[in-house]
Order: sequence, then C-alpha cells, then structure tokens
Amino acid sequence: MSLIYPNDNSPIWVHYLWMHSIVLIWGFTGALGKLITIEALPIVWFRVLLATIFLIFFILITKKKLYLPSAKKFSILVLNSSIIVLHWVTFYHAIKISNVSLTLACLSTGPFFVSILEPIFFNRKILISEILVGLGIIFGMLVLLESVRGEELAILIGLTSALLSALFSVMNGKIVKKINPVDISLWEMGIGSIILGFYFILNDNFIETLSSPSLWDWFYLTILASICTSFAFVQSVRIMKYLSPFTVVLTIALEPVYGILIALIFFGGSEAMSSMFYFGVAIILGMVSIEAYLKRKKRKKNIYNT
Repeated sequence: MSLIYPNDNSPIWVHYLWMHSIVLIWGFTGALGKLITIEALPIVWFRVLLATIFLIFFILITKKKLYLPSAKKFSILVLNSSIIVLHWVTFYHAIKISNVSLTLACLSTGPFFVSILEPIFFNRKILISEILVGLGIIFGMLVLLESVRGEELAILIGLTSALLSALFSVMNGKIVKKINPVDISLWEMGIGSIILGFYFILNDNFIETLSSPSLWDWFYLTILASICTSFAFVQSVRIMKYLSPFTVVLTIALEPVYGILIALIFFGGSEAMSSMFYFGVAIILGMVSIEAYLKRKKRKKNIYNT
C-alpha cells in the first residue's frame, strides 16, 4: 500500500519514485498546452477553475472538513496562488510563441534558482556545489541560446517561468508543514481562479473567454485540470513533507526530458531542434544530476556520522 500511496512509513525511495511519476504526468502539460487552441491566460484560468471544482468534489466525497486558514496563512496562500498562476501563464505563453521543447528546456534551470532561494527561505548557507551547478547550468543555457537565435523573448519568458516555479516550490515547502496538501491545493487553485475571473470581468471579456474553448479544448482542459493539476498538484505538495524543495525541483528538472519526448511523439518535426540545442539541455540536466549525487552522498555521510 505504501508503494501505491506513500505515507509516513514509506521508505525514501518510494517518495522519489512517486515524485518521478508526478513529473511524468507533468510532462504532458506542455503538449496539452499546445493542443489547446485558446491563449495562455484563459488556459490557466480554466485549469485552476476546473481543478478547484475537482478538488471540491474530492472533499465532498471523502467528507473532509473544509480548512479555514488564519489571516496570516491566507495571505501566504494568496501569494503562493499568484506565483503559480504567473508561472503557468508564462509557461503557456512561451509555448504559444515558440514551442514545447524550448520552454521545457528553460524550466530545467529551476534548480539553479532554488539553490539561490532555498538558503534565504530556510536560513542555511549556500553550498559550493550549488554554486558550481549554477555556473554549469548558465553555461548550458549559453550553449542553448547559441542554437536558437531569434527566440530570445521566448527564452526570457521561459526562464521567468522557471524562476516562479522555483519560488513557488520553496514557498510551499515551508507552508506544507503547517497545512494539509489537499487544503493548500484547494485554496491556491480557488484563489487563482477568482483572481483570473475578476481580471476577465474587469476587462469586459468574461463571457467571451468562457465561450472561447472548442469541444476538443474542453476535453484537453479536463485532462489538464484533473490528472495533471488536481491529482499531481496535491501529490507534489504532499511529497514536500518528505523531500526538500531542492530535491523536488531537481526531480521536476527531468520534466523537459519527458516533455520533449512526448512533444516529439505528438508533433514530430515542429518540435525537432538542432544537436547544439540538445547538447545544451544535456549540460543542464548533467549538472542537475551531479548535484543530486553530491547531495545524496553528503546525506549518507551525515547519517553515518550520527
């Protein structure tokens, strides 16, 4: 049972395996974003709105008591919700103006941003290994940039999305120790849907936006909101109880591998990039893998010495 649904008694490798399964699911979000014909902002609104509905159904079915946060915790949830909404908007916008492969390659820089943010939020020293990983990732990005000239705007938006993703992971890594993952997900998705709903109302295009998706768009949005968001989001937040934000983002850094392969299967030639592009991505992922190995080795050494 601990393998099907990990808990406090599950060994650490089960949580790692579960996190990889979640990242594989997220690998489909880029392809779904490209298949959906509406723009980035409406995609994110429908994603968080439908996810909120699915989470409410889950709470009703399980007869779970609705969590009411204090004013302080609510303000943190609002901030986190705003960050994840902006992350998804920049993510899908980068896909719309470029392609899935380039956007996901930018997301693989997440560990570099976390290595800067995590010491600040968790009050620990910046490790030399994290600095070296950051330099390696920057080099990988320079190689990638050289292979895709003319895509600077998409790369800038993609890197912004990576930064927001890292910030969100660190922020949720703190609050998950105080609030149940399902409650966090419901409030953050619900707040996000309200914020974007008001945005469309204030811009006088609420009805137009609501009626914009085609039948196939609704099909893809339902998959995106239910499996890739409600389920995967709750699990990713829950797993932060057992894995550090850096480890979570290290695993999420594999999303480009899954996502690029999925995009190549779905879209073929339009996603094919130059060998230099894949070399740049390989450098970034290689740096992330080295950092993961060093952290694992250090953790084992600390356990041995205690």
